[in-house]
Amino acid sequence: MKGRWQAVFVIAGFACLSFMIPLVGLLSSAAFGLVVLRQGPQSALTVLVPAAMAVAAFGGVVLGSVAAPLIYALLLWLPTALAAWVLRLSRRLEWALAAVVIPALVAVLAVYGLVSNPAEFWSEKLMPMVQPLLDQAPADFDADAARSGLRVAAHYATGFVSAGSALSVFMTLVLARWWQSLLYNPGGFRAEYLELRPSPAFAYVALACMGGAALFASSAVAELMWNLGLVFFMLYLMVGIAVIHALLSRRAGGKFWLAGVYLLLFVIPQVAIPVVLMGFTDVWMDWRHRRIAGA
Repeated sequence: MKGRWQAVFVIAGFACLSFMIPLVGLLSSAAFGLVVLRQGPQSALTVLVPAAMAVAAFGGVVLGSVAAPLIYALLLWLPTALAAWVLRLSRRLEWALAAVVIPALVAVLAVYGLVSNPAEFWSEKLMPMVQPLLDQAPADFDADAARSGLRVAAHYATGFVSAGSALSVFMTLVLARWWQSLLYNPGGFRAEYLELRPSPAFAYVALACMGGAALFASSAVAELMWNLGLVFFMLYLMVGIAVIHALLSRRAGGKFWLAGVYLLLFVIPQVAIPVVLMGFTDVWMDWRHRRIAGA
Protein backbone atom coordinates (compact mmCIF):
# COMPACT_ATOMS: atom_id res chain seq x y z
CA MET A 1 0.00 0.00 0.00
CA LYS A 2 3.02 2.34 0.30
CA GLY A 3 3.74 2.27 -3.42
CA ARG A 4 3.64 0.37 -6.69
CA TRP A 5 7.13 -1.07 -6.50
CA GLN A 6 6.74 -2.20 -2.91
CA ALA A 7 3.62 -4.07 -4.02
CA VAL A 8 5.44 -5.57 -7.00
CA PHE A 9 8.31 -6.71 -4.77
CA VAL A 10 5.99 -8.41 -2.27
CA ILE A 11 3.63 -10.00 -4.82
CA ALA A 12 6.33 -11.24 -7.18
CA GLY A 13 8.65 -12.22 -4.32
CA PHE A 14 6.09 -14.43 -2.63
CA ALA A 15 5.12 -15.94 -6.00
CA CYS A 16 8.75 -16.88 -6.71
CA LEU A 17 9.20 -18.22 -3.18
CA SER A 18 6.10 -20.39 -3.61
CA PHE A 19 8.01 -22.62 -6.04
CA MET A 20 9.95 -23.80 -2.96
CA ILE A 21 7.25 -23.29 -0.28
CA PRO A 22 3.88 -23.75 -2.04
CA LEU A 23 1.61 -22.23 0.64
CA VAL A 24 3.50 -18.93 0.37
CA GLY A 25 1.68 -18.47 -2.93
CA LEU A 26 -1.47 -17.69 -0.94
CA LEU A 27 0.28 -14.61 0.49
CA SER A 28 1.19 -13.44 -3.01
CA SER A 29 -2.40 -13.86 -4.17
CA ALA A 30 -3.77 -12.12 -1.06
CA ALA A 31 -1.37 -9.20 -1.52
CA PHE A 32 -2.57 -8.71 -5.08
CA GLY A 33 -6.17 -9.01 -3.88
CA LEU A 34 -5.47 -6.22 -1.39
CA VAL A 35 -4.31 -3.96 -4.23
CA VAL A 36 -7.53 -4.65 -6.14
CA LEU A 37 -9.69 -4.09 -3.06
CA ARG A 38 -8.09 -0.80 -2.14
CA GLN A 39 -7.08 0.76 -5.45
CA GLY A 40 -9.21 -0.94 -8.10
CA PRO A 41 -8.43 -3.00 -11.19
CA GLN A 42 -6.71 -0.23 -13.16
CA SER A 43 -4.09 0.40 -10.48
CA ALA A 44 -3.79 -3.35 -9.95
CA LEU A 45 -2.92 -3.76 -13.64
CA THR A 46 0.08 -1.45 -13.21
CA VAL A 47 1.26 -3.83 -10.48
CA LEU A 48 0.34 -7.02 -12.32
CA VAL A 49 2.43 -6.36 -15.43
CA PRO A 50 5.82 -5.77 -13.72
CA ALA A 51 5.13 -8.55 -11.20
CA ALA A 52 4.41 -10.97 -14.05
CA MET A 53 7.59 -9.85 -15.81
CA ALA A 54 9.58 -10.46 -12.62
CA VAL A 55 8.15 -13.97 -12.22
CA ALA A 56 8.84 -14.74 -15.88
CA ALA A 57 12.44 -13.55 -15.50
CA PHE A 58 12.83 -15.67 -12.36
CA GLY A 59 11.45 -18.68 -14.21
CA GLY A 60 13.78 -18.19 -17.14
CA VAL A 61 16.90 -17.81 -14.99
CA VAL A 62 16.23 -20.24 -12.12
CA LEU A 63 13.73 -22.77 -13.48
CA GLY A 64 14.69 -22.76 -17.16
CA SER A 65 11.15 -21.93 -18.27
CA VAL A 66 9.33 -18.65 -18.81
CA ALA A 67 5.84 -19.75 -19.84
CA ALA A 68 5.08 -22.22 -17.04
CA PRO A 69 5.95 -19.90 -14.09
CA LEU A 70 4.11 -17.03 -15.77
CA ILE A 71 0.96 -19.11 -16.28
CA TYR A 72 1.20 -20.35 -12.70
CA ALA A 73 1.46 -16.77 -11.38
CA LEU A 74 -1.52 -15.59 -13.43
CA LEU A 75 -3.61 -18.53 -12.21
CA LEU A 76 -2.54 -17.56 -8.70
CA TRP A 77 -3.49 -13.89 -9.00
CA LEU A 78 -6.38 -13.51 -11.43
CA PRO A 79 -9.10 -15.58 -9.67
CA THR A 80 -8.49 -13.69 -6.43
CA ALA A 81 -8.46 -10.42 -8.37
CA LEU A 82 -11.88 -11.22 -9.85
CA ALA A 83 -13.36 -12.02 -6.45
CA ALA A 84 -11.75 -8.92 -4.93
CA TRP A 85 -13.17 -6.76 -7.73
CA VAL A 86 -16.66 -8.15 -7.07
CA LEU A 87 -16.22 -7.45 -3.36
CA ARG A 88 -14.97 -3.93 -4.08
CA LEU A 89 -18.03 -3.17 -6.23
CA SER A 90 -20.67 -4.87 -4.10
CA ARG A 91 -19.15 -4.50 -0.61
CA ARG A 92 -20.82 -7.82 0.16
CA LEU A 93 -18.70 -10.82 1.05
CA GLU A 94 -21.41 -13.27 0.00
CA TRP A 95 -21.32 -11.88 -3.55
CA ALA A 96 -17.57 -12.38 -3.65
CA LEU A 97 -18.05 -15.93 -2.38
CA ALA A 98 -20.54 -16.50 -5.21
CA ALA A 99 -17.91 -15.20 -7.65
CA VAL A 100 -15.64 -17.96 -6.37
CA VAL A 101 -18.19 -20.78 -6.23
CA ILE A 102 -19.92 -20.24 -9.58
CA PRO A 103 -16.71 -20.60 -11.67
CA ALA A 104 -15.88 -23.76 -9.71
CA LEU A 105 -19.28 -25.23 -10.54
CA VAL A 106 -18.88 -24.20 -14.18
CA ALA A 107 -15.45 -25.86 -14.23
CA VAL A 108 -16.95 -29.16 -13.09
CA LEU A 109 -19.66 -28.93 -15.74
CA ALA A 110 -17.06 -28.04 -18.37
CA VAL A 111 -14.92 -31.07 -17.55
CA TYR A 112 -17.88 -33.41 -17.81
CA GLY A 113 -19.00 -31.71 -21.00
CA LEU A 114 -15.62 -31.79 -22.74
CA VAL A 115 -13.99 -34.97 -21.41
CA SER A 116 -15.63 -38.24 -22.36
CA ASN A 117 -14.44 -40.09 -19.24
CA PRO A 118 -13.18 -37.74 -16.49
CA ALA A 119 -12.41 -40.62 -14.11
CA GLU A 120 -10.14 -42.26 -16.65
CA PHE A 121 -8.53 -38.89 -17.40
CA TRP A 122 -7.66 -38.32 -13.73
CA SER A 123 -6.55 -41.90 -13.25
CA GLU A 124 -4.07 -41.50 -16.11
CA LYS A 125 -2.77 -38.27 -14.57
CA LEU A 126 -2.56 -39.51 -10.97
CA MET A 127 -1.16 -43.00 -11.46
CA PRO A 128 2.29 -41.90 -12.74
CA MET A 129 2.57 -39.61 -9.71
CA VAL A 130 1.71 -42.36 -7.24
CA GLN A 131 3.55 -45.25 -8.89
CA PRO A 132 7.05 -44.29 -7.61
CA LEU A 133 5.68 -44.29 -4.05
CA LEU A 134 4.10 -47.71 -4.57
CA ASP A 135 7.38 -49.06 -5.94
CA GLN A 136 9.16 -47.98 -2.76
CA ALA A 137 6.44 -49.21 -0.40
CA PRO A 138 7.19 -51.94 2.19
CA ALA A 139 6.75 -55.54 1.11
CA ASP A 140 3.62 -56.00 3.24
CA PHE A 141 1.91 -52.95 1.72
CA ASP A 142 -1.12 -53.78 -0.44
CA ALA A 143 -0.30 -51.88 -3.64
CA ASP A 144 -3.28 -53.33 -5.50
CA ALA A 145 -5.67 -51.97 -2.88
CA ALA A 146 -4.00 -48.56 -3.15
CA ARG A 147 -4.40 -48.57 -6.92
CA SER A 148 -8.03 -49.60 -6.55
CA GLY A 149 -8.62 -46.76 -4.08
CA LEU A 150 -6.97 -44.31 -6.47
CA ARG A 151 -9.28 -45.42 -9.28
CA VAL A 152 -12.27 -44.80 -7.01
CA ALA A 153 -10.94 -41.38 -5.99
CA ALA A 154 -10.46 -40.48 -9.66
CA HIS A 155 -14.25 -40.43 -10.05
CA TYR A 156 -14.40 -37.46 -7.68
CA ALA A 157 -11.11 -35.73 -8.54
CA THR A 158 -12.85 -33.08 -10.65
CA GLY A 159 -14.91 -31.97 -7.68
CA PHE A 160 -11.98 -32.11 -5.27
CA VAL A 161 -9.79 -30.00 -7.56
CA SER A 162 -12.52 -27.45 -8.22
CA ALA A 163 -13.54 -27.22 -4.56
CA GLY A 164 -9.91 -27.03 -3.41
CA SER A 165 -9.15 -24.26 -5.91
CA ALA A 166 -12.25 -22.32 -4.85
CA LEU A 167 -11.32 -22.75 -1.19
CA SER A 168 -7.80 -21.39 -1.75
CA VAL A 169 -9.16 -18.38 -3.68
CA PHE A 170 -11.67 -17.57 -0.96
CA MET A 171 -9.03 -17.95 1.75
CA THR A 172 -6.75 -15.48 -0.03
CA LEU A 173 -9.67 -13.09 -0.49
CA VAL A 174 -10.50 -13.32 3.22
CA LEU A 175 -6.86 -12.66 4.08
CA ALA A 176 -6.77 -9.63 1.75
CA ARG A 177 -9.99 -8.28 3.25
CA TRP A 178 -8.63 -8.77 6.77
CA TRP A 179 -5.46 -6.87 5.87
CA GLN A 180 -7.57 -4.07 4.41
CA SER A 181 -9.62 -3.96 7.60
CA LEU A 182 -6.51 -3.78 9.80
CA LEU A 183 -5.16 -0.88 7.76
CA TYR A 184 -8.27 1.18 7.09
CA ASN A 185 -11.29 -0.15 9.01
CA PRO A 186 -10.33 -1.97 12.24
CA GLY A 187 -13.00 -4.47 13.22
CA GLY A 188 -14.85 -4.12 9.93
CA PHE A 189 -13.89 -7.52 8.55
CA ARG A 190 -15.01 -9.35 11.68
CA ALA A 191 -18.52 -7.88 11.46
CA GLU A 192 -18.64 -8.62 7.74
CA TYR A 193 -17.53 -12.23 8.03
CA LEU A 194 -19.84 -13.05 10.94
CA GLU A 195 -22.82 -12.18 8.73
CA LEU A 196 -21.65 -14.22 5.72
CA ARG A 197 -24.77 -15.78 4.20
CA PRO A 198 -24.89 -16.74 0.50
CA SER A 199 -28.02 -16.66 -1.60
CA PRO A 200 -30.62 -19.33 -0.72
CA ALA A 201 -30.50 -20.34 -4.40
CA PHE A 202 -27.22 -22.16 -3.73
CA ALA A 203 -28.91 -24.29 -1.06
CA TYR A 204 -31.71 -25.32 -3.40
CA VAL A 205 -29.26 -26.17 -6.20
CA ALA A 206 -27.26 -28.23 -3.68
CA LEU A 207 -30.44 -30.07 -2.70
CA ALA A 208 -31.14 -30.74 -6.38
CA CYS A 209 -27.64 -32.18 -6.77
CA MET A 210 -28.14 -34.49 -3.81
CA GLY A 211 -31.51 -35.54 -5.16
CA GLY A 212 -30.02 -36.19 -8.59
CA ALA A 213 -27.22 -38.27 -7.10
CA ALA A 214 -29.77 -40.37 -5.22
CA LEU A 215 -32.16 -40.66 -8.16
CA PHE A 216 -29.63 -41.75 -10.77
CA ALA A 217 -27.61 -43.91 -8.34
CA SER A 218 -24.43 -45.21 -9.97
CA SER A 219 -24.82 -43.55 -13.37
CA ALA A 220 -22.56 -40.87 -14.87
CA VAL A 221 -25.16 -38.28 -13.88
CA ALA A 222 -24.77 -39.26 -10.23
CA GLU A 223 -21.00 -38.90 -10.53
CA LEU A 224 -21.46 -35.39 -11.91
CA MET A 225 -23.85 -34.53 -9.09
CA TRP A 226 -21.39 -35.75 -6.46
CA ASN A 227 -18.61 -33.67 -7.97
CA LEU A 228 -20.81 -30.59 -7.93
CA GLY A 229 -21.71 -31.47 -4.36
CA LEU A 230 -18.06 -31.25 -3.33
CA VAL A 231 -18.03 -27.60 -4.40
CA PHE A 232 -21.16 -26.97 -2.33
CA PHE A 233 -19.45 -28.78 0.57
CA MET A 234 -16.67 -26.19 0.42
CA LEU A 235 -19.20 -23.35 0.22
CA TYR A 236 -21.11 -24.38 3.32
CA LEU A 237 -17.95 -25.23 5.21
CA MET A 238 -17.03 -21.53 4.92
CA VAL A 239 -20.53 -20.49 5.93
CA GLY A 240 -20.60 -22.96 8.82
CA ILE A 241 -17.33 -21.59 10.17
CA ALA A 242 -18.82 -18.08 10.00
CA VAL A 243 -21.88 -19.28 11.95
CA ILE A 244 -19.67 -20.90 14.60
CA HIS A 245 -17.62 -17.70 14.84
CA ALA A 246 -20.81 -15.70 15.39
CA LEU A 247 -22.19 -18.05 18.04
CA LEU A 248 -18.96 -18.46 19.99
CA SER A 249 -18.13 -14.75 19.87
CA ARG A 250 -21.00 -14.16 22.31
CA ARG A 251 -19.82 -16.76 24.83
CA ALA A 252 -17.28 -16.43 27.60
CA GLY A 253 -14.07 -18.07 26.47
CA GLY A 254 -15.29 -18.05 22.89
CA LYS A 255 -11.78 -17.69 21.47
CA PHE A 256 -10.70 -20.81 23.35
CA TRP A 257 -13.59 -22.85 21.98
CA LEU A 258 -13.03 -21.48 18.49
CA ALA A 259 -9.40 -22.55 18.59
CA GLY A 260 -10.62 -26.00 19.61
CA VAL A 261 -12.95 -26.15 16.61
CA TYR A 262 -10.12 -25.29 14.22
CA LEU A 263 -7.86 -27.85 15.87
CA LEU A 264 -10.51 -30.54 15.49
CA LEU A 265 -10.99 -29.64 11.82
CA PHE A 266 -7.29 -30.23 11.20
CA VAL A 267 -6.94 -33.33 13.37
CA ILE A 268 -10.33 -34.97 12.69
CA PRO A 269 -11.54 -33.92 9.21
CA GLN A 270 -14.91 -35.62 9.81
CA VAL A 271 -15.74 -32.70 12.11
CA ALA A 272 -16.25 -30.69 8.92
CA ILE A 273 -19.51 -32.57 8.28
CA PRO A 274 -21.52 -31.03 11.18
CA VAL A 275 -19.93 -27.65 10.38
CA VAL A 276 -21.17 -27.94 6.79
CA LEU A 277 -24.62 -28.98 7.98
CA MET A 278 -24.77 -25.94 10.24
CA GLY A 279 -23.84 -23.67 7.36
CA PHE A 280 -26.31 -25.37 5.01
CA THR A 281 -29.27 -25.30 7.41
CA ASP A 282 -28.57 -21.68 8.32
CA VAL A 283 -30.51 -20.81 5.16
CA TRP A 284 -33.71 -21.86 6.94
CA MET A 285 -32.79 -21.85 10.64
CA ASP A 286 -30.87 -18.55 10.75
CA TRP A 287 -28.76 -19.83 13.66
CA ARG A 288 -27.01 -16.54 14.34
CA HIS A 289 -30.13 -14.43 14.84
CA ARG A 290 -32.00 -17.30 16.52
CA ARG A 291 -29.21 -17.36 19.09
CA ILE A 292 -29.62 -13.63 19.66
CA ALA A 293 -33.38 -13.99 20.12
CA GLY A 294 -32.89 -16.71 22.71
CA ALA A 295 -30.19 -14.84 24.64
